[in-house]
Amino acid sequence: MEASTSDIAILLFAHAPAEEIKYKSFVEEQERINFKIAKALLKQTARVAAASGLPVVTILSDQQQGNTFGERLANAFLAVFEAGYQRVICIGSDCPTLRVSNLQRANEELNEHNIVLGPATDGGVYLIGLHINSFEPESFSMLSWQSANVLQELTIYSYRLHSCMDCISLLQVKSDVDCSEDFKKALNRLPARSRLKRKLLTILLNEYTFRTFPKSILRPFEHYLQEVLLRAPPLFFLFELL
Repeated sequence: MEASTSDIAILLFAHAPAEEIKYKSFVEEQERINFKIAKALLKQTARVAAASGLPVVTILSDQQQGNTFGERLANAFLAVFEAGYQRVICIGSDCPTLRVSNLQRANEELNEHNIVLGPATDGGVYLIGLHINSFEPESFSMLSWQSANVLQELTIYSYRLHSCMDCISLLQVKSDVDCSEDFKKALNRLPARSRLKRKLLTILLNEYTFRTFPKSILRPFEHYLQEVLLRAPPLFFLFELL
């Protein structure tokens, strides 16, 4: 990793798509589709990170070191700090609604606070911003990662380090994607003209025929698909033929 010329960087810490689908199923029992969805989500996250204008350090599965998730995440933070950055904003690839404005806000907040967190609706976090003086690798690695207690434990971690609540800043609450139900909800939340929404729906349409397409996935988006992706008869007529 090259030495930094900035004091802040974005850490994109994620699984490579082939590894991601070992742990998550966006569409049940559809490995090929899940791989393409995981790839699209990672690409979108990388695009958002790059558009922030901040330096981006990407550490995927084959570059991660450690026996547990906590160890791998702590080692990734450590590598970025050792490259000379004083502040690190860490994101994964499972928050489809992450925007450039969220990263810019995190950057601003990390100028005023030691820790910035993006709370997820499931009790986890979609973003962790740390100043170097708020990073203790051992205790950080031992938090209950990948659980519904992560936000609470990070808050306690922050208080133990600094003995105050003002040192932490919370961003807008967002949803991440851990299963097929989360994926359906994420598709609904994305704006109709979203580039990512078009990509994900195109993946689904290209992989299924209308006769085999699960109605539960397609039906919520039929009007959008009719308007944007298909120049054909209304999709509900196609549903009647299934």
